[in-house]
Amino acid sequence: MASQTNHQLGQPGSSDSNEISNVHAPIDSQQDATPNRGKSSVPAEVDGLPKTIKRTPLMAKRLSQLIKKFKAPLLVPARPLATPVLQYDRSPGSEDNFRSSDEFDLPEGCNATGWKDLHVSGSASIASIEQVSRLNPSPESPVIVLDVREESHAIVGGFPGTWRVPNNWANVGKSREEVLADERDRIHALKGEETVQILHRKDVKNEVDNPRSVTLSRPQIFSEEEVVRAAGAKYVRLMVSDHLGPRAEDVDAFIEMERGMAAHEKLHVHCGVGQGRTGIFIAMHDMLRNSSRVSFEDIINRQLAFNPGRALDFHKNIAHEERSDFRNDRLEFISLFYEYSKANSNGQPLLWSEWLDLHSPEGTDNER
Repeated sequence: MASQTNHQLGQPGSSDSNEISNVHAPIDSQQDATPNRGKSSVPAEVDGLPKTIKRTPLMAKRLSQLIKKFKAPLLVPARPLATPVLQYDRSPGSEDNFRSSDEFDLPEGCNATGWKDLHVSGSASIASIEQVSRLNPSPESPVIVLDVREESHAIVGGFPGTWRVPNNWANVGKSREEVLADERDRIHALKGEETVQILHRKDVKNEVDNPRSVTLSRPQIFSEEEVVRAAGAKYVRLMVSDHLGPRAEDVDAFIEMERGMAAHEKLHVHCGVGQGRTGIFIAMHDMLRNSSRVSFEDIINRQLAFNPGRALDFHKNIAHEERSDFRNDRLEFISLFYEYSKANSNGQPLLWSEWLDLHSPEGTDNER
């Protein structure tokens, strides 16, 4: 099973940027995919995505390279040495980037095949029972809340609190057990404090001299799992680093979760802000359900229309960003996951790691 190895941020990655565009379209010809028959009225930033094309020897080689790359240990950044500081993303009750496929009509030009059967929603971090209750969970209409945050977090006096360091990488490289232990210890220690101060995330990020803060006296403190279960929903936690693609063990866990879902069961995905990791996993949910009949570019088109942010934007120029290597990895991952999904509809019969093992090429130069 693939794992992650440390990589010092700022060193050049080994991904070949000249070859990345070869995997932004499906690797195989999509004979059975439903084409986009609507008028070309997709958002400007996704207009012009490559159309479905036939497989070529070059693309077959690229597919083999990507399979070998994601079977190997993935690169991760060095964990910052700074002490994690409790910060809040937004005030209680404020906008949280909520959207639901059940309530969202795709723009004209987007392929709607299978869309209304997804029953998926997304948002920023969960901080209240009300955020979960709006999904109307019940025994007859079950809801899974998928928390894809690796960073330690809690609900503190109604505020979504996160222990942050630069790039939100306080737990990067840690095992699942280490992350859960860190979060439990921090929540336990916080409950023993008479007063709790939380700093505003954006002010800390922008190094404001006097960042906005909130000081709470003996606030109620809960783990997210406690809040989600109190609202009557199921809770699933994956450890996905901010700005990075998911590890193989988390992809496998996601697929296992999908296999166990009832057809009518709702899935709610969230990360911190509700854009990057949330958008990636909503797209993965769509691919598992629909890649056999919807082309790669049509899924990306409609996911860009549905999700805020540009985590799935293959045209965004990120060469100047210090995290560009990791973002390229994430785009390569979602391209390869589409190929996995075509061969394993609804995550059957193989898990992600099993599929990588089965198709791992021999004798291909390792790009890492």
